[in-house]
Amino acid sequence: MRIVLLVLWVAAAVQLAICAANFLLPRKLKYRENLSRVSPIIRQVFFVHSVYIVGVVALFAAATFAFASELASGHGLGRFLAAGIALFWLCRVPVQLLYYDSELRRSNRLGDAAFSAAALFLAAAYGLAALY
Repeated sequence: MRIVLLVLWVAAAVQLAICAANFLLPRKLKYRENLSRVSPIIRQVFFVHSVYIVGVVALFAAATFAFASELASGHGLGRFLAAGIALFWLCRVPVQLLYYDSELRRSNRLGDAAFSAAALFLAAAYGLAALY
């Protein structure tokens, strides 16, 4: 079980890094310039969704740091949450690879590869905890 706990703690740290990276994205992706062309409600919905997603990822990290042993216990709520977080990240991989603009991904290859690898790692880490 120690290796599973270590993997989960690394997963929590990776999610905090993803949260931190999201503070750099607005400038990198020119949110202000791009969102100036849409209606105010679209801009507001975009902002709220962005904040909520970062909040959910931060919550996953906090829950993992605080309750890693429960997530790896193989019982009830811990197994359910681990499986749900694994599914969250597993579903994110095809979005990254197939939905986002390929030219933007090519021009930001390092970030794209790092995020894709992180999402795969997170899906595997929480999947391991759910099945352990």
